[in-house]
Amino acid sequence: MVCIAVPEPTDKPQLLWLGFGDLAQAARPHLDAAGYTLVAARRNCSQLPASLPALAMDVTRPETLRALQAQAPHAVIITLTAAANEAAYRAVYVDGLANVIAALEASGTSPLLLFASSTSVYAQNDGSRVDELSATLPAGYSGRCMLEAEALLQCSSLPACAIRFSGIYGGQRNNHLLRVLQQGRVCPAVPAKYSNRIHVEDCARIFVHLLNRHCAGQPLAPVYLACDNHPAPLRDVMLWLAAKHGIASEGLVGDYLPKRGGNKRCEAMLLSAEGFVPRFASYREGFAQAG
Repeated sequence: MVCIAVPEPTDKPQLLWLGFGDLAQAARPHLDAAGYTLVAARRNCSQLPASLPALAMDVTRPETLRALQAQAPHAVIITLTAAANEAAYRAVYVDGLANVIAALEASGTSPLLLFASSTSVYAQNDGSRVDELSATLPAGYSGRCMLEAEALLQCSSLPACAIRFSGIYGGQRNNHLLRVLQQGRVCPAVPAKYSNRIHVEDCARIFVHLLNRHCAGQPLAPVYLACDNHPAPLRDVMLWLAAKHGIASEGLVGDYLPKRGGNKRCEAMLLSAEGFVPRFASYREGFAQAG
């Protein structure tokens, strides 16, 4: 597979987006408007937009990352995906990230690394409030692997921060909750289960917010929590969606118990302190736009 040639360096800050997918697509207009030059990278170049310069890279295969040493990006945004099992998570998020860091350190450059982590690092399951200062003692493999990845970032010689995204929705992502409702199921009323989310458009804006701060010489925290600051009982969210889509709540069976997400109330304390305001303030605004 032949990728599009990467452009010659310009005065514009060059970004390499490793794991280019729907988050990157949502960020493209914002990055263009802010004056960044974007280079896309993922395992298969055929899945990348034809209009973008592209590189074929697989974080689990260090030999494919040698091209990083020929680049001099201002920043590398890392949004990886892995199959839902511990071996895959470790191969991609832990060992894969270690491969990326090693390749960049060998290049002699010091780009900013922005890594998409997850609120799965929090084990709280009692409806309590969590922010960037809360304890991280994950019980599941996903949270453990993400926490190990974050530690790799902080131990590297590169400037880096991890963004712990809560449940991402909107854009081209399927509405899983709507599919559950269409199957006649809903979350039970008791016990109440708090859920947290952030619209994909706001995820994109967070990356741009952090890039702009870095370019302006403003400090970045090592870790950010990213959510819309409006945690809500999952049943409330589902019943609102049911009403929006004309699904009668009386016929729903309250047996839906999601395996992921826990029961906590997330707060994006640091992003709020830096002045970031989500465009989609809660699930109502986000699902009204997303469908």
